[in-house]
Amino acid sequence: MLYVIGTGPGNNQYITKEADEVLKSVDSIVCYLGYKEFVESYGKPVHSTGMTKEIDRVKFALEKSKSENVALVSSGDATIYGMASLAYELNREYDYGVEIKTVAGLSSANMCSSILGAPLNHDFVTISLSDLLTPFEIIMKRILCALEGDFVISLYNPLSTKRKDPFLQTMDFIKSYSQDRDVNYIIGIVKNAGRDTEEFRITTINELLDNLEEYMEYIDMKTTLIIGNTNTKVIDGKMITPRGYFKKYIDNE
Repeated sequence: MLYVIGTGPGNNQYITKEADEVLKSVDSIVCYLGYKEFVESYGKPVHSTGMTKEIDRVKFALEKSKSENVALVSSGDATIYGMASLAYELNREYDYGVEIKTVAGLSSANMCSSILGAPLNHDFVTISLSDLLTPFEIIMKRILCALEGDFVISLYNPLSTKRKDPFLQTMDFIKSYSQDRDVNYIIGIVKNAGRDTEEFRITTINELLDNLEEYMEYIDMKTTLIIGNTNTKVIDGKMITPRGYFKKYIDNE
């Protein structure tokens, strides 16, 4: 059996009880090198590989799963930008014949929403700004559709030391879109969610671009941005997207 597990964001208190129990029960663990320190505490044999070795890692996990129970680990939720889909694809393509079970994890979007207040309290989308696997023109089309639908947007993988243009172009596009509609979108920025070094800021698209150099230094691959919709507001220093109860039941009293 191959268990594809999301261990949640940040420290180990954010792993689900089911994921913790599976990691205790399996024969071995396969993970990205950066997660090795976390899973070593389970006392199981650990096989890890670095970035860009995802296919090798998943193939190894599938092969091992023919004869033992293996946990393939992602951070957050393994079905949200994680290894789950690749495991299913490779299992079929190479006819491993392995039974796969995905185990839910707490996603970065959920965690960051609670840190910021309640910005995902209405319809939202998650979009990764990484163009390593998705052409940037498709990413921008999705950004446009999300803005036109007035969705709150959770942006994953916003900025790295080598990959700056997708972030810059996305922010410029949101700024242009906001000017056409006279909306200064509220933006929540969460860094190191769930870790001891966790911190957040709440700003606007105008303020972010007016202080772009500062924010470019602050935002990295351990940062998630949440772009509010036209109804998002700041209440008591927290970012809130109303569900609509207040407007429907209180304003009409």
